[in-house]
Amino acid sequence: MNDSVFDYVLKHQKAADERLYLVSSENALSARARFVFLTEVLNRYYFPLETHHHWAFPGNEWLEAVYKRCHELLSEATGARFVNFRPISGVNAMTVALAALGRPGETIAVLAPENGGHPITVKVAERLGLKAVHLPYRQEEFSLDTALVADFVAREGVSLIYLDAAQILFPHKLREMRSLLPNSVKIYYDGSHVMGLIFGKQFQDPLAEGADFLGGSTHKTIPGPHKAFIATNDAEANERIAQWSRVLVSHDHGGDVAALAIVLEEMRGRWQEYAVQVVKNARRLAEKLHEKGLPVIAERLGFTRSHQLWVNIAPLADPYEAVLALARCNVISNTIRAPSLHGGLALRLGVQEMTYCGAKEEEMDALAGIFEDLFIKKSSETLAKARVVEIKRRLKTAVDPEAISRIADMLSSRKE
Repeated sequence: MNDSVFDYVLKHQKAADERLYLVSSENALSARARFVFLTEVLNRYYFPLETHHHWAFPGNEWLEAVYKRCHELLSEATGARFVNFRPISGVNAMTVALAALGRPGETIAVLAPENGGHPITVKVAERLGLKAVHLPYRQEEFSLDTALVADFVAREGVSLIYLDAAQILFPHKLREMRSLLPNSVKIYYDGSHVMGLIFGKQFQDPLAEGADFLGGSTHKTIPGPHKAFIATNDAEANERIAQWSRVLVSHDHGGDVAALAIVLEEMRGRWQEYAVQVVKNARRLAEKLHEKGLPVIAERLGFTRSHQLWVNIAPLADPYEAVLALARCNVISNTIRAPSLHGGLALRLGVQEMTYCGAKEEEMDALAGIFEDLFIKKSSETLAKARVVEIKRRLKTAVDPEAISRIADMLSSRKE
């Protein structure tokens, strides 16, 4: 054990400085937002004094302002009267939502994992005493089968539809589905993956299109910290969500709240420009990969309208070996069981982090060339790695590596 944990962290940071990240569930975090985690905000509890007289933590008047600002910015971005950002992760928000909106013995409908649904949803629902059934789905269209939804919901006695897509290329048919359902059936839209696109008005507007709730994590297409929120215009349901969030979240991590508020401030007025470029980049990369002979899924539908694209890499390389080969070249991606492949693995690529760091169509073209080198031309990994360096030089970094190095040297030299 020659290296300390601090050494391992620095080694990871050095490696990350040389990589292109294409994981669709991750993003960068700005220097201002990261700075929060070096301050006292990180390790202090915050409970509003006016509502916690029996549990008073005074001295947090500036945190009060941070929380208020975060609420205002989230309400503005979502178009919701009520927002709850106590949840500390996407799955935590899902747990709060299911506990608040479902009652033991009731039936909820979710997306099957083979249709892109999150694999944890059913397990959480069942642990809460809910019955979970899978929504009808048309894999060839990568879409819910809305023609069957109304009869399905009535037959199964569904009280809540929880749209939990982790693999998502195209918007849900929300307006159509809402028009076919009674108002007693509520719709929860988990926008974890596409929330930044929703804020930028480039995917869909769930609350305006018929969803009763919008929630999810804040670190995918939102370039924020690992946090989550639930938004709604339903006052009574919001109160239930608030009650259960207090039960299932002891403290909401003030450092994460502050970092999220900073990101929301930084992106205010920039969401649309960012979201437009994310979708442009995703479609450009898909088109170029397709032109070069890589089988990109959903060609007939234009490949994607989100930040994600899926490559059926199996005809060219073992999917697991493919992600390892890309990683050796400093391109980080992952595999998924993509809808339409009947359980087969595909590469899931997300362009949101590169876009946030300044990538445009030119960088997508260069990135497609790397995939061509590796999987079509079978060129050396050394060549591909050199091309990654060229792309990386053109992008901004969330945090200056030299600044990180100076801070690390300072911390390493400090005597406890």
